[in-house]
Amino acid sequence: MLTLIFIIYTHIFISFLSDMAEAAYRDTVAEVGPGQDKITEGWKVLGLDKDTATEIFEETKRLGYLSRDQLERKMEEDEERAKFQAAEKRRQDLIDSIDKDGNLIDPDAEVDPDKKITEEDLNKYKDDGEDDDDELAGPGAKECGNCGYTLFIAKGREGKFFSSAFKCPECGAARDQFKDVDMSDV
Repeated sequence: MLTLIFIIYTHIFISFLSDMAEAAYRDTVAEVGPGQDKITEGWKVLGLDKDTATEIFEETKRLGYLSRDQLERKMEEDEERAKFQAAEKRRQDLIDSIDKDGNLIDPDAEVDPDKKITEEDLNKYKDDGEDDDDELAGPGAKECGNCGYTLFIAKGREGKFFSSAFKCPECGAARDQFKDVDMSDV
């Protein structure tokens, strides 16, 4: 049993050393930088074989001779950029799928340009900075005094969903018809 444990730990240790050697070689290649026409020296000292050294050299060259830290930062930035681009595409797809009247648009049909949603339309109901009725703009629930429609507003989303241009989706009543709902009773 003790021999088995020793073998396992030895295997783990050798794997760890190999990973460290590959990382050190990758950093060395990145530090020497462009202009290299053959694999960087030092791979033998680190205990790497020529195939592994060549593979690391070519990969580091392909990635622009970035160190591990630089590569990690670049990958994080690329991932954030990809997420942003995907979100923008989903947003545009949504905008392209609904007309100004809220009707679904057939992707194969011609759409009257006046019916398409524009950036101006999207920005129309953003909070215009007016400070009227600020006490109504806080998070929580608001109830229409006209029809009883209840609007739940998340903290930080007040300006987007309860701007000065807001109208009740049920009856069309203006924002000033909405009153705070006491959430402590809920």
